[in-house]
Amino acid sequence: MVLKEKIRLIFFFILFFNTNFLLAQDDSVKYGNNPEKCKINISLYREFYKQNNYDDAYEPWSWVFRECPAASKNTFIHGTTILWHKIKNAKDEKIKQNYIDTLMLLYDKRIEIFGEKGKVLGYKGIDYNKLFPNKKVETFKILKESLAYDSLNTNPAVLSLLFFIVVDLYKEKVLKDEDVINYYDKCSEALNYQLNLNPESEIITKSIEKIDYLLTTTDIASCEKILPILTKKFNNNKNNLMVLKQIVKLLNIQNCTENDVYVNALELLHNFEPTAFSAYSIAQLSYKMNDYQKAINYYQKAIDLDTNNLYKSQCYYEMAVITGLHLKQFSLARTYALKSIEYKKNFGKPYILIGQLYAMSAKECGENEYFQSLVYIAAVDKFNIAKSIDPTCAEEANKLIHTYSQLFPKKEDMFFYGNKENEPYTIGCWINETIKIKVRN
Repeated sequence: MVLKEKIRLIFFFILFFNTNFLLAQDDSVKYGNNPEKCKINISLYREFYKQNNYDDAYEPWSWVFRECPAASKNTFIHGTTILWHKIKNAKDEKIKQNYIDTLMLLYDKRIEIFGEKGKVLGYKGIDYNKLFPNKKVETFKILKESLAYDSLNTNPAVLSLLFFIVVDLYKEKVLKDEDVINYYDKCSEALNYQLNLNPESEIITKSIEKIDYLLTTTDIASCEKILPILTKKFNNNKNNLMVLKQIVKLLNIQNCTENDVYVNALELLHNFEPTAFSAYSIAQLSYKMNDYQKAINYYQKAIDLDTNNLYKSQCYYEMAVITGLHLKQFSLARTYALKSIEYKKNFGKPYILIGQLYAMSAKECGENEYFQSLVYIAAVDKFNIAKSIDPTCAEEANKLIHTYSQLFPKKEDMFFYGNKENEPYTIGCWINETIKIKVRN
């Protein structure tokens, strides 16, 4: 045999035996000391498992779990179903506890062999809570470790259960304010991250709703405590429609709306999805926060977006209140008030407002006490119109009529200025309205 052929033959034998040795070694790691029996038991338990026959699947599965757990990750996935069946149907408490111990061991062993520690700890924590609902501290430790490993990718079910346990432990005085805030922040951040990747997920959406609701069941959700959390959330999610809606909803639930975070979140929401309601809400909040020009701008946007005349009437009325009572732009306020009446003919409040603006202008529109008293007649005329068209404001109108009619001119003053009762008189100034002269009783 030539030298080249000898070398080739030696190389073939080395390669053949080494490969078989490696394969045998791999079988030993994966399938244990008895690979053939391992494969038979895997096949056997899987056949029963497919038929939902978990009782008969248990023995061959148990052998696989003990002797060759590294054979397949399915051993662990299928094992949870088999063990839960045995736990639920066990009559003897000691036997039941053995199955429970095996289930907990299953999770630890799966981590040891296949990794995915955060994910598997999540499964373990959920099952532990089902088995021991009163052992909240132990469940908390498992789930918080799951979150520490998986962070933003933590299972939504784990996140919502974790925060549920956190809130319970807070109410039991085990955890503190900062713990609730910290875990709300972490859980919320992870869920919002996942929702950005999968915006149609109902599971993620419901988990978000659950932790938001849980937060509102604690005294942590006071304005003072919740605003710093939601400020950070807002600053990190200004382009996230879902997060903006959550912020608005949470602050609404807690009646914590007179702040910049709420208004700014509403404004961004309005930019994403402009509606008359969002514009009106921003207008009202801006008014409460004394940002009057912004309020007027958003009332106008609400009017432009809405087709409901009653809604438009209310917006114009509130614009009239701002411009008249706060900005002292009386003529513009009257214009808005009259626009309000155009959209709702039997609306008395705008007339009351106009009357009040007239009364407020008496000194400006009358050169002396007598001519000022004539302005009060114009005011009372508006109060009378208000109660005649709108019975709901009659009580307020009557009080104002009683007050200002006592400021009408005296009969002797009327004669002194050469006027007569019921004689027409035009008030100048911004009012520019003709009245019939009346005297006080």
